[in-house]
Amino acid sequence: MCYTVRSIDDVRSLVVATRGLSGLSDVPSLITKACRRMFDLVGADMVAIALYDGADTLVVGASEGIASGLAGIRLPQGAGLGWRALQRSMPATTGNCAADAEHLDDLVEAVIGEEIRGLAAVPLTFNDNWLGVLYAGMRGRRVSPRTTLLMNEFGASLAPLLVTAVRADRAGQLAVEEERQRIAQQLHDTAGQLLFQISMSAKEIQQCADADPQSAVEAARSIETAAAVASTYLREAMHSLVPSEDALPVTMRRDVARFSARTGITTEVVTLGSPVHAAADLEAVLLSSLREGLHNVEKHASAGAVLVSLAYQPHQLSLAIEDDGKGLPDEFDLNPVPGREAGLGIPGLLQRVIGAGGVLRLNRNDDGGTSLRVTLPLVKCA
Repeated sequence: MCYTVRSIDDVRSLVVATRGLSGLSDVPSLITKACRRMFDLVGADMVAIALYDGADTLVVGASEGIASGLAGIRLPQGAGLGWRALQRSMPATTGNCAADAEHLDDLVEAVIGEEIRGLAAVPLTFNDNWLGVLYAGMRGRRVSPRTTLLMNEFGASLAPLLVTAVRADRAGQLAVEEERQRIAQQLHDTAGQLLFQISMSAKEIQQCADADPQSAVEAARSIETAAAVASTYLREAMHSLVPSEDALPVTMRRDVARFSARTGITTEVVTLGSPVHAAADLEAVLLSSLREGLHNVEKHASAGAVLVSLAYQPHQLSLAIEDDGKGLPDEFDLNPVPGREAGLGIPGLLQRVIGAGGVLRLNRNDDGGTSLRVTLPLVKCA
């Protein structure tokens, strides 16, 4: 018989398991406490939480029920149980860890030594983006359907809390990068111009000196050389202040901040995965998508809140803009030919996305508002 969460005791247990987790704003503390709560909730002999690093590895962050602990185990992308759960977006289970060689990754090998024979992995996702995997294991028996169902429900509650914690962590990092970008711009606008003026003055001295021409020329050459060296150092400093891999998230945050200040619409930005330096044309398409999406929210949505998420995955980069507005009209049809519908922005954007080898989707979300999602193949730059 298929198990569903109908028991009032299970509902109560789920509420208790998630209570208080929202107050934890740093990722390590959140997953450590969540792991303990899940252990009590599902009644397994061991549980673990592994987080997706945004590239090609799951990293175990916390565990319960295993004497030696599992934290720090790295699971590269492959055929392991956790990766099966992620790629299929559904639980993956095994009833005999030792015999199931296909799933014999480092985590499975570790729990075999603890006499764990039944193991389940449940994907932890947010807006179709991978966050990690929840694991539960039993000694001498399979993991029951009830256990995997409770894990799914617990994961659905944990995912937005984890995103909030990641956002808080990234917000601090990006605030530093934004300040660096501001300093770099200020250096360019002030010190750079001054150095250019020094260089031009030095050239004038060389051309106009009448008294003691030789000394004037030598002094001017000295000034010009010093200015050139200072300019080189300045350029290097500006490049080091703005790491290229963070340029896109920082620029998006600035765009969103301006949008929120202008419209009064509460807007949040979430960056998932580890940022990398992508091709310039790809970043340009994503920025155009962000600006067109926010423009449409302002013009048509009557929204009170917007969530913007930028997700870095091994082979693709995704941007999602979700609002809580009135949604798309019933007669809406996404047409790639500008002029066939009332607006030109989205059809034109669709052509750019398709030209970059990507996919654009525009539809209603679960809150009745609108979701714009753009996914592009990730071409990393050296």
